[in-house]
Amino acid sequence: MLEEQDENKTEPRLVPAQVTASSEASNQAEPDQEKASSTVMQPEVSDTATVQGQRAVSVEAAAAGAPVSAAVPAPIRLTSVTVEELLDLQIASDPQLSPDRSLIAFTLQRNDRSTQSSKSAIWLVPSRKEAAGGARQLTLGDYQDFAPRWSPQGDYLAFLSTRHGGQPQLFLLSLHGGEARQLTHLPNGVSEYSWRPDGQALLVHSPWKPADDQQTGPGEEEPALVYTRLDEHWDGIGHWHGRRVQLWLVPLEGEVVRLTAEPVHLVQSCWSPDGSEIAFCANRRPQPDLSTSMALWVLTLATGQLRRLTPEEGLAQMPSWSPDGRYLAYYYAPDQTETCNIIPWIVAADGSEAPRPVFPEQADYTCQVTITDELRPTNEWLTRPQWYPDSRQLLVTIHERGQAHLYRADHETQQLTPLTSGPGRYLSPHLAGDGSLIAVVRADWFTPGDIWSLRGDGTQLQRLTGVNERFLRSHQLIRPRRLTWQATDGLTIEGWLYLPPLAAGQRAPLILAVHGGPSCAWGDAYVHEFQVLAGQGFAVLAANPRGSDGYGEAFRRRILNDWGGEDLGDLLAGLDYVISTAPIDEKRLGITGLSYGGYMTAWAITQTTRFKAAVSRNPVTYLPLCRLLSDQALWFDLAMGGAGEERLLERSPLAFIDRITTPLLLLHAGDDLRCPFSESLQLFTALRKRRQIVELVRYPGTSHTMDWPTVGTPAQRCDRLRRTLEWFQRFLLQEG
Repeated sequence: MLEEQDENKTEPRLVPAQVTASSEASNQAEPDQEKASSTVMQPEVSDTATVQGQRAVSVEAAAAGAPVSAAVPAPIRLTSVTVEELLDLQIASDPQLSPDRSLIAFTLQRNDRSTQSSKSAIWLVPSRKEAAGGARQLTLGDYQDFAPRWSPQGDYLAFLSTRHGGQPQLFLLSLHGGEARQLTHLPNGVSEYSWRPDGQALLVHSPWKPADDQQTGPGEEEPALVYTRLDEHWDGIGHWHGRRVQLWLVPLEGEVVRLTAEPVHLVQSCWSPDGSEIAFCANRRPQPDLSTSMALWVLTLATGQLRRLTPEEGLAQMPSWSPDGRYLAYYYAPDQTETCNIIPWIVAADGSEAPRPVFPEQADYTCQVTITDELRPTNEWLTRPQWYPDSRQLLVTIHERGQAHLYRADHETQQLTPLTSGPGRYLSPHLAGDGSLIAVVRADWFTPGDIWSLRGDGTQLQRLTGVNERFLRSHQLIRPRRLTWQATDGLTIEGWLYLPPLAAGQRAPLILAVHGGPSCAWGDAYVHEFQVLAGQGFAVLAANPRGSDGYGEAFRRRILNDWGGEDLGDLLAGLDYVISTAPIDEKRLGITGLSYGGYMTAWAITQTTRFKAAVSRNPVTYLPLCRLLSDQALWFDLAMGGAGEERLLERSPLAFIDRITTPLLLLHAGDDLRCPFSESLQLFTALRKRRQIVELVRYPGTSHTMDWPTVGTPAQRCDRLRRTLEWFQRFLLQEG
């Protein structure tokens, strides 16, 4: 039977866009960087556009009811964005073209205030605007329904869901009607999956250990957690309980079969075109917890034999098999410092040829898109390279100075052809099997993200949804201005200034926002926090100091072994530049940041008294200790260990506690394994003993990336943002 929605529920809504991409892109051209002011704007929509609302029809059948249209209400007075309205924003992600290219399945995520949870549903939208119909909801979305994948013949749609028992399991929905059928009941859930090319089975990943096979009933709670390796736990997952992610075969009919029993994690798999082999990434070295590398491996199903195709000391990720079966494309980085370029390579699938890069040697690009906000999922940062049907060209995403664009790369000629341009981020592209069409998410300063499509050659770009159209059209949004300035050593640094509306002669308090990483970056993203702060009268400087992604490998490598050195100089130089060119009150300056940004916040107030308030989230405060406690203990050695123990101490905020006089708010995730809660606790304790103004807030049950919807609860995310705003209001809104 069809699953009908409770009519009393609040329904998520989508608006089918009637605006051509070319007109919208031209309306959002980058402003002159010399203008050190921001613009109050609302998202551009064509004056002649007909925008219609679509009633969400929540049934698990592809043909269940046409969407109901409704006229847009009359324009209302624009208002500033509030903290709580963070929860009104919905996130469209993971677009997947149907085999006949007529439909795009995607995930729509929303917040449920009543249950204090994030929920998501699978939606469908026609792949071209000229097609009839609008976006419609396909699954109930009472829990988390996500990762839709079409069967090769297009008659089924698989997806993951937490609807039964909390752990994600694999479900199958017939496009001919009926309820979704649960295919897996794996006790530790499913982390990823893919269809076998014949459409008769799926490959799934799930954690396992030998003792699981002897368990006949519900498992008892373990009396102790055993550590024998450095990789026994991971942020967001917790303790692995001795399990490692393995490969399982799930037929449409019949029993689930485990294919592997390795003492290491096997991840990011893909099928060979004939379904006889599986490629995956793993660190199968003798002591895998003492290195952060991964190699590309191939499993031959008939024999169970494994062959390695790439060096063990590098980092291979996201393999993709060419349609002719000859090659595997993958992303590769020679080291794991997170400062080198991640670019596509190819290797002969039979191992007969050495791996080689797809990009020309002089190309200084990276395919990892680490542009941050508090909305879009981090699994978009690196999406799998995809083959055109000629087995010669690849579709990849490249991060360029705060933007993300699609490129076509020819591995024979090493020619790179841009498919998108202008402002914005093009994320999670999905290329049709015949190479004729691409589905993609496009996000920018004003839009958390919508589903778009374009031809395989980059032409005919169209917006297909307006997920947050009503919200965005009714609010006053601040468009940031791009700025560049010179560091003390002559390096050019880029940033964006959000400037609130000001009366003549008025000067705004300013907050310096430092991103995480340190290899992340600010860029073309809707950042709710910045819009809230600007709406309350604060200017925000979002700066990309050395070490930030999108500016070339040499720029990123300047951060190695020098946290708190020249990177702090870049930030302070930006502060000086903005004060000299914009209406900023230099006596009312604040600083904030998450993770590395939290570290920099705490470090900056030990080096200068310019800041009158600071909010540090999930920071590192004592490098000698954090590098031993973090789930990324090896990475800390790669990023800062080369400087020696003395440098680690010299660049730790806790070592300069006597210099801190700035009022400091510490916000920390209680289950953070990346930058443990103790990092904030020890700084709070030391400052409180000195009778300094300091507060510490711990958020229980959430991990390092608590700002993201599937990690922190709606209440925690709003509380974090509200406390940040109130702290700056308390200490920065007084004149002088």
